Amino acid sequence: MPQQMPLKDKQNRAAAGSVSSAPAESAPAHDGFSLISNQKLLELYATMLKCRLLDERIRVEHARLAKSEDGIRHIPLPAKGREAALVGVLIDMMADDTLSAPALDLLPQFVKGTPLVNLLRLLRQPIASSFQAGPSKSGAASAVAANRAKANKRIGVVLSGAAEQASWTDALRAASLHHLPNIFVSWKPRKIPALNIPVMTVDACDVVAVYRVASESIAHARQGFGPTLIECRQWDGPGATRSPILNMEKYLDRKGLFNKATKAEIATGFGVELDAAVAEALILPRI
Repeated sequence: MPQQMPLKDKQNRAAAGSVSSAPAESAPAHDGFSLISNQKLLELYATMLKCRLLDERIRVEHARLAKSEDGIRHIPLPAKGREAALVGVLIDMMADDTLSAPALDLLPQFVKGTPLVNLLRLLRQPIASSFQAGPSKSGAASAVAANRAKANKRIGVVLSGAAEQASWTDALRAASLHHLPNIFVSWKPRKIPALNIPVMTVDACDVVAVYRVASESIAHARQGFGPTLIECRQWDGPGATRSPILNMEKYLDRKGLFNKATKAEIATGFGVELDAAVAEALILPRI
């Protein structure tokens, strides 16, 4: 996997265009030197696998609740296949960092560390109370500005879909103008205003590439160097795959780290946790 360009160099080139990252499948069998430990690679994979299982369960329970409770949650669930983008960006967030995500998008909060029971309870609440407001000049941007003023090195992550285009643009402008420690993450085309913000384009199915870009961007923000926009797009080059989990399994296998038994153990253990959380959070009233 190619080395990422230092963020300062990328910022200088931001006006000329985005920087792309090759997919994980193009990596050699064994890297001579890697900035990501084997332990972190396995943590990234395990978290993605749990996200996939949680997403599947959320869709089942969401449909069940919609039928049993007068369909009060007819809002569509977020798109599938975002595990690499979410995990790569959010896995190292701190508890006090700010996260803006769309309504009923529970996976980001799970990666950030919210307990399963608390997340699943949101499925039974009105949409307004389960929606974490997206960015605006007076919303996420001002909250992060307050954090920056206190020099506490907190950041704000704003996920695509957390705001309409106008609000998204306003947040980008505010972040650029006030040099805010915001990380904007998009996985579908968004109109980007001409602003002095580094734009990092990365394969949406390559969690290793996303994690490398996100780590640089987060460090950049915590050190007071301002915002970054990470665009997660489907990679269409040679060897590309549409499955983030399969992509990571192949990458780990080439490094001698993948084990089917371990995958089954993770899935089984998390399945037990999910069953217990669902039983506690989503008990339906008897009809």
